[in-house]
Amino acid sequence: MRNLLTAVAAVAIIGVAGAVYFLNRDVPSNGTGAPTPAPSANTATNTSPDANAQPVSPSASTQNAAAPEATTSSSGTTAGASTEPATPSVATPSAPGPETTTSGTTASTTAGASAGSTPPSAAPQTAVVPSPSDVGVDEHVLGKADAPVTVIEYASMTCPHCAHFSTDVMPRIKSEFVDKGLVRFVFRPFPLDGLALQASKMAQCAPAEGYFAMIDILFRSQAEWVRATDPVAALKQIGRTVGLSNADIDRCIADEAVADRIVAGIKEAETKFGVDSTPSFVINGKKYTNMPFEDYQDEGTTKPGFAKVIKDLLPKS
Repeated sequence: MRNLLTAVAAVAIIGVAGAVYFLNRDVPSNGTGAPTPAPSANTATNTSPDANAQPVSPSASTQNAAAPEATTSSSGTTAGASTEPATPSVATPSAPGPETTTSGTTASTTAGASAGSTPPSAAPQTAVVPSPSDVGVDEHVLGKADAPVTVIEYASMTCPHCAHFSTDVMPRIKSEFVDKGLVRFVFRPFPLDGLALQASKMAQCAPAEGYFAMIDILFRSQAEWVRATDPVAALKQIGRTVGLSNADIDRCIADEAVADRIVAGIKEAETKFGVDSTPSFVINGKKYTNMPFEDYQDEGTTKPGFAKVIKDLLPKS
């Protein structure tokens, strides 16, 4: 009887163990070795680092990157850029958020910049007249330094149109505007050939008060010395009539430092004002080509001469 009970108990124990064994084998059929709820939790844990890297960290870093960009491109926008990125704290891909933030920052930056730049932009527009510092101390100037209109002439001593301006137009500009303190006139050599350079260098030898007299004589007698058999000898003859010795003239014509200054002035005229012909005039900062004193007709159109151009720039009473 005892053996029978022992056998029954053994069979029962084996049956329970077998049931537990087969029960456990059915559950881990998805290969995780844990009950079914656990694998879904594990799956979420395994994928969460990627999710955390996208919606949270990159969003913040992208916003921070966008803010300095807006700050760099426009001045005074640091405060606006730091408040804007706080809005797109959505757990969606990072690209839409920064784009919205950047555009919002740009809009506020542009508005702020345009509002802040209005007062300064008005001032430079009124400062058209070249200041005295724009005219070198060694330049040749007629008229008052504080005249409301500055006329700069670029001329070549062998240019016939320059000679015509000097003899026919310049006297009227001088009497009607320069002598009345309305125009400051600056003469700058722009030699187009070697002979014109020689004449410009010789003119530098004249005393400061006699420079414009020398220029006037050279232009009035241009046809003679330009066509002379020995143009340099003809130039020297003109120099002697204004009190220069042969030694002085030779020294000035051979002075390479003077030539370098003249060439530098040509390059400045070309790059700064776009001068490419003679005579050219820069009047209160704007370039004009040759024109008569009075208005003139050009292909059926009335165009302003020196008188109108200058009068339009004078202060209105």
